[in-house]
Amino acid sequence: MNVRPELAQHLQQRLRAFSEGFRHNLALIGPVGSGKTFQLQRLVMEPPPGLTMIYCPMYRESPRTFLERFGCAILQAGAATMLQRLGGQLPSLATVLPQARQELPRTAAAVGVAATLLPRRLYAEALTRMLDAIPMLTEECGRPSVLILDEFLLLEDLGFVHAFHELGKRVMTWPSTLFMLSSSSCFRARNILRERLQLLFGQFELLTLETLELQTATAWVQAELRGIKGANSVTPFLMRWLGGYPWYLAVILNRLKERAAMARRPTPLDALWSDAVWDVLGSPQGPLHQWCSSRTEGLTRLRGGPRAFEVLLQVAEGARTATAIGAAVGRAGVSTTLQLLLEQDLVQRNGMCWHVTDPLLRCWLSTLLGARRSGAPVDERQLRERLEAYLRGLWARWQQSDQLSFAEQVVGLFGRFCEDTILLDAKTGRLPKFDTIHTQPADHSPSATYVVADSPGRRWCAAVQEGAVDESAIAQFESFCRTQTPRPSRKVVVTNTELDPTTRVMAKAASMWVWQADDINLLMELYASDSQPAR
Repeated sequence: MNVRPELAQHLQQRLRAFSEGFRHNLALIGPVGSGKTFQLQRLVMEPPPGLTMIYCPMYRESPRTFLERFGCAILQAGAATMLQRLGGQLPSLATVLPQARQELPRTAAAVGVAATLLPRRLYAEALTRMLDAIPMLTEECGRPSVLILDEFLLLEDLGFVHAFHELGKRVMTWPSTLFMLSSSSCFRARNILRERLQLLFGQFELLTLETLELQTATAWVQAELRGIKGANSVTPFLMRWLGGYPWYLAVILNRLKERAAMARRPTPLDALWSDAVWDVLGSPQGPLHQWCSSRTEGLTRLRGGPRAFEVLLQVAEGARTATAIGAAVGRAGVSTTLQLLLEQDLVQRNGMCWHVTDPLLRCWLSTLLGARRSGAPVDERQLRERLEAYLRGLWARWQQSDQLSFAEQVVGLFGRFCEDTILLDAKTGRLPKFDTIHTQPADHSPSATYVVADSPGRRWCAAVQEGAVDESAIAQFESFCRTQTPRPSRKVVVTNTELDPTTRVMAKAASMWVWQADDINLLMELYASDSQPAR
């Protein structure tokens, strides 16, 4: 089931526009498990007519192996009957080249010349020559080409010299080729796109894969858990915890179904849930355990790796600022280590706050890896108890927040602010520690509440509204702020929906800070009740 239908529709629209003469290159970034590869494979399986689709996923492999696969992908994209002649066998460059010479003589010749460089280990030149075979493919097929490189940052990791420089030149000068790139390394991908690939006419539309569309994903989860007692109650919790990671959800759901099938009698969902998460995340043989381990394994090969592990564990356990982290592990080199973790896409920075955005990695670090690295002997039973306690805490906090209104959740959030500097709505500001917070209903809407929060020398006023905010609501809130004594130093509009452009302009004109759904979710993560207070 496609749990990102809007993204799939947008990609199809971009391909149709390209086939009609409008080119806008695309880059998909998002964490592993967010569904990038799934969406790209759907495009290849169901392309619009009139396009040549060249799809080459990248892995951690030898440069020679990648180049052989890349050459196969180029030739297979243009030779329509080749796979039928191969009889379903796994294609290799040695078998594809002779077949392709019949339909694509020039392209096959160019790829063949590049292949002769592989035994001499001239991999960078071979990559350049294979890229230059794509315009020949476009001419021989008589239709534009789409080059899809899944996990394109591995070009650099595989050791190709000046790979992005060469790719960038072709992005700029090939009007008949649409480039679609994807990466799970969000920080590095943004830097590469900005510094090396965003050249003159090669602008990329950056698509960030975030939380799933709630209604579609909920239907998928409920369909997967059909027949398991209590499935409807756990679905909202799963969406809140892992809503941006379809792969994580799929792995846990599959194990839940297996556990339910193995049970000899109906088993409460909470027991199944705990066992399933332990099987895939807690057990060293679990796929998610091994995935989390592989994500942090690279730190062991870096200079200062042990120090980086210490800092990463502190961030995962809730230390938000460099000051808080330094108080726990020592101040020496904290800033450098945090920058290293940022480049490895293990943490994310927002203003002066740091956090581990991946919820499953955060769970694994704080409950399992932290216990194993503490130096104290721990057995499987103790680790399992730690994981179960963490999950119970998540469940309890979700139940508590689910019973509160949106305004009550925001008031609770205001009460946990602790003089941290953060970036929200493209604006950096300090979140003060408030002494008093009180609310009053707004006159214009029963779903709106005004919050007045005071700290020494500062007053904040916030308009909290569940649902759409219109221009009249902004005007009413501005009138309310004028009646306050002292006048508020900060005016905040808080909503769980997106503001329309006109309303946003009006709010900005009145010097209001706008917090929307993504901003609130970020604050909820940073100031979760299990976080350590920033020191």
